[in-house]
Amino acid sequence: MLKSIFALIVFSIMASNLIAQDKPKIESLNLKDAIEIAIKNHPEIKKSKYSVEAAKGRYSRDISLPPLGLSISNEFIPSGSGLSNYDEKTIELSQGFDFPTLYFAKGSKANAEINAANFGLEQTTNYIKTTVKRTYYTALAKYLLLKVAEENFNIASEFLKKATIRNQVGEGSNLELLTSKVQLSESKSLIEISKKEYQTALNELNHSLGYSSEIDISNFKFLDSLPYRKFGFSQEELLNQSLQMNPLLKKAAYELESSEISQQLAWMNLIPSFNFSYMFQTRPNSPNFYGVRLGMTLPLWFMFDQKGQIQEATAITQINTYEIQNIRNNILQKINSAYIDFINDDKQLNLYQKELIPLSEEIFRTADLSYQAGEISYLEFLQAKFTTVNTRINFIKSLFDYNEALLNLEESTGITLE
Repeated sequence: MLKSIFALIVFSIMASNLIAQDKPKIESLNLKDAIEIAIKNHPEIKKSKYSVEAAKGRYSRDISLPPLGLSISNEFIPSGSGLSNYDEKTIELSQGFDFPTLYFAKGSKANAEINAANFGLEQTTNYIKTTVKRTYYTALAKYLLLKVAEENFNIASEFLKKATIRNQVGEGSNLELLTSKVQLSESKSLIEISKKEYQTALNELNHSLGYSSEIDISNFKFLDSLPYRKFGFSQEELLNQSLQMNPLLKKAAYELESSEISQQLAWMNLIPSFNFSYMFQTRPNSPNFYGVRLGMTLPLWFMFDQKGQIQEATAITQINTYEIQNIRNNILQKINSAYIDFINDDKQLNLYQKELIPLSEEIFRTADLSYQAGEISYLEFLQAKFTTVNTRINFIKSLFDYNEALLNLEESTGITLE
């Protein structure tokens, strides 16, 4: 028994190692390829595609006639005799059908639902694209921050060595040496925090591509950088384009059209439906009889059935009308907020590019030369180093915030901004 358990454990370990070895890796990735992977792979997009197929299936179902009825009856059979001893045999074909205008209305309703599903697919695709862009930029920003943290660690290590030498030869104080040790420890801590945040960002990127854990992207190379693209669109242009092109708004418009047609169909249900039957009849020694039957259904209980349908359809139409109004209000509010953030982040990024980054680099170069020449203390050099590192970190964050604001504009407008 123990041997069997041991063998099972060994087999499980070997199998898990084999799976881990066979786990495919992504060596490098640019944003365009990431978006293409997500579009092909993400379950939300696949689900939306099948929603379109389901809507197309409902179209065929709604315009179809009811099934053809077939019945065979043997009648007037003497008691105790077999079924072949009939006095009359009837083979009947029957077909029910509605008034023709109902089929046109059902077809129009189904077409509206197909269009709504298509715009739902477009909306989902846009959302996945935006999500991939956001997670890709987030992971890239975390990677750049990790590199800054590693550079900071290298600087702290180098100056700990120099502070130790200066202290040993009597040129540096104990405070300077202790401060350099503290800075080295803090830089180590910053690296660990940056690694954790970077790994979390990679997991989110992996999820946005539609994967769970079957793909290894832990050590892939970024082929794109955090972009800065200057745009000249105005807030009014974005609002007008969004109200014309936003797939969420178009989807809601077709859902309203579908509910309006459903309201018409509810009233049309007061029109009788019909049934036509053709019968082949046979009697002993007389096999060539036939019969015809034409019937209709009368909505005698319209006070309950049809009235309820009309009431429900009218209410759903009103719900969809207010839903469009609500969507329009949300779009306008989100565009207004996103545009304000975009303008502010653009100004902030320009400030870093034109002033703060060049100034911080100049401060660090001057401080480094001054410290090497013994003109300033380590604490003064440390202050200059902090200024440079913090400026670089804030620049990366500002660049990410700019792209995040741009993505928020894309998300709120439903338009891809290239």
